[in-house]
Amino acid sequence: MIIGLGNDIVSTARIEKIIEKFGSRFEDRVFSDSERELAWKRGSPCIRTYSSRWASKEAFLKALGTGISKGISWKDIIVKNLPSGKPVLLINGGAANYLGRIIPNGLETVVHLTISDDIPWVNAVVIIEAIRLLPK
Repeated sequence: MIIGLGNDIVSTARIEKIIEKFGSRFEDRVFSDSERELAWKRGSPCIRTYSSRWASKEAFLKALGTGISKGISWKDIIVKNLPSGKPVLLINGGAANYLGRIIPNGLETVVHLTISDDIPWVNAVVIIEAIRLLPK
């Protein structure tokens, strides 16, 4: 069962201007330690990395249907990459609590994420799915 679908597209130039204007205040407010580490490892910082993380967080909030409200903070949503490179979302804190309340009893949550970029644009799509796990 699909719980939500979210899509976001962002201009890397927009994220670059925000970082130029607000610097570490923006980075600290929106991105986890691991996301900031990765962005600085890839550049000074890597705007493409920040843009993909921003679009992913926005797409998740749209799929959730809340925006940045209901006790959810930006840092509750963390983008990581599996060893294969596939991006995944780690959902914590207020976002995890809210998600847990909207998933029907007896079902498990699966969050799908895909990110595409064609500079200067970055796009992310999130699908939140509730599934019944098969007995072991």
